[in-house]
Amino acid sequence: MSKINWKLWTTIALLAFSVWILCPSINWIMMSNDQKEQAEKERNPILGKVLKLGLDLKGGTHLLLEIDSSQLDGNIKIKDAVDRATEIIRNRIDQFGVAEPMIAKQGDKWIVIQLPGIKDPQAAKALIGKTALLEFRIVDKSEQAGKVLDLLSDKKITPTQYREDPSIYPEITAAMPEGASVFESKGDGSYYVLDKTLLTGAALTNAKVEFGGQFGQPIVSLEFNKDGGRIFADITERNREKGLAIVLDGIVQSAPVIRARIPDGKAVIEGGFSAEDARLLATVLRAGALPAPVKVIEERTVGPSLGDDSIKSGFMSAVVGVVVVFIFMIGYYRFSGVIADIALALNLIMLMATMAYFQFTLTLPGVAGIALTLAMAVDANVLILERIREELASGKTARVAVDAGYQKVFWTIFDANLTTLIAAVFLFQFGTGPIKGFAVTLSIGLIISMFTAITVTKLIYEFLFKENLLLRIKI
Repeated sequence: MSKINWKLWTTIALLAFSVWILCPSINWIMMSNDQKEQAEKERNPILGKVLKLGLDLKGGTHLLLEIDSSQLDGNIKIKDAVDRATEIIRNRIDQFGVAEPMIAKQGDKWIVIQLPGIKDPQAAKALIGKTALLEFRIVDKSEQAGKVLDLLSDKKITPTQYREDPSIYPEITAAMPEGASVFESKGDGSYYVLDKTLLTGAALTNAKVEFGGQFGQPIVSLEFNKDGGRIFADITERNREKGLAIVLDGIVQSAPVIRARIPDGKAVIEGGFSAEDARLLATVLRAGALPAPVKVIEERTVGPSLGDDSIKSGFMSAVVGVVVVFIFMIGYYRFSGVIADIALALNLIMLMATMAYFQFTLTLPGVAGIALTLAMAVDANVLILERIREELASGKTARVAVDAGYQKVFWTIFDANLTTLIAAVFLFQFGTGPIKGFAVTLSIGLIISMFTAITVTKLIYEFLFKENLLLRIKI
């Protein structure tokens, strides 16, 4: 096989592979909004193959969270807490089924989250911000506990108010049984005095939604690990005929009476849940509890219409720009301009295919990166064609002029692309979300443009010369 044929078949194979990679994205574009929503709900495998769109193009929710360091355990460093919270939030979002999320640390105690396609920011905050501290406590029915409840009622103080600063309620604190505290029930708003925590959600191995109870309502079924199961069996053995309160984030979900020892390490939470509430609770319990509460300090919602407008305007600007460049290249450089345009088209196809294959996210700044990439590719072709024109003007034949043109401008093009690529690498390394999106498309585009502008265009010339289809060049 000749050198030309080898290069030609390699280029054709790359083009065919690029088109194959882009087929799922093309099919996705052709789908209706209802079909897309259904595919996302069912976690269709096509989601892992389509070109990912960023928040600014697809619409969704942007949240900036801050770890409340004042409520951290003294043994936990803020950096470790942020790392753990980031991982827990990522697990929650992955288990909940949000497509293409972006979760990353930012600064010392902040976490930035982007959820493309999420139209209800309140649901997102409920999923992410819930601390999910699950505790099992024994209900205190003593006379002393009754006195505490009477004091709360007389002074019209809620359990939450008391727990925030017990020191300002000395009378209640004096009456409180040692190690106990007071909590409010989720259902009827009644108050409970509960003993110290006997078991937490850290011992859970699984939490899932089931349907049971008296009326077949959704419940959350819990399974403990070996140590947790042993502790739970011991709790139920020593506290028969007492209420066992299941407390989640300071709210009593239910307080069933222990009738017998439970040796299998399983329990259920019944709280009058809807199916969606039960699913949310099971998700956060499986992912684990946050090391400290998180506060939403910034919230932005990008509506789908804004996303559509961004896509349309970005697409139209790209199309208009490419068409104008194509026309200019053909009008100014004639047939050589056609060859340059073929290289530009290949550049764009391979760039989008690379983005889709490696599951990079295309953002609005990324569209600007694509435009700059095409400009750099045009610049390379202009340098080559102008050099070929100079060689032709000196009296050289078409074939010699083409070879000399490519040989003499190669290092100029290489240096220009290399310096731009170095800048793009630094942008990616030290930039944040939008800047990284720009850097990714620019970096990939520069590498591909080196291949299309130099290798592909010269391959076309060599093929035409070999087949005697091109004898003269007019530039």
